Amino acid sequence: MRRLILAATLALAACGEGSAPPDAARMTSLVGFEPAGLVGTWHEVAAIGRPPGASWQVDPGPGGALAISTSRDGAGQAEMVGPGRLRLSQFASPLWVLWADADMRTLVMGTPDGRIAIVLDRAARAAPDRLAAAREVLDWNGYDLAALRR
Repeated sequence: MRRLILAATLALAACGEGSAPPDAARMTSLVGFEPAGLVGTWHEVAAIGRPPGASWQVDPGPGGALAISTSRDGAGQAEMVGPGRLRLSQFASPLWVLWADADMRTLVMGTPDGRIAIVLDRAARAAPDRLAAAREVLDWNGYDLAALRR
């Protein structure tokens, strides 16, 4: 009985406020993300760790990979390395898909270390409500919103 009480107490303590450092990121990737949803033209409407404004072209590539070309980073390929996690040949760290709106008009990706975050939109100017949602997602995942540039 003592062991059961101790185990329950430890489990509850792990769920409490003090279980992680206050500045720890809560990085999550979008588990049900379908890479085919990326195909098409995107505009980098906001970013952390890099100047926004690049255009992205995503096309189906060989063997299920994606061919990705950006006006800033050049051409390369992307492959899924986990649920909602992409390794782009142009980036040193994988990009995690943090959020996408239901119609795949706006997409938020970031590196697990929190140094880079990218908000992509199908239009050159994202709708204010989707930009607000992107900010909330970045904030929840521990990104420094003061570093977000549009």
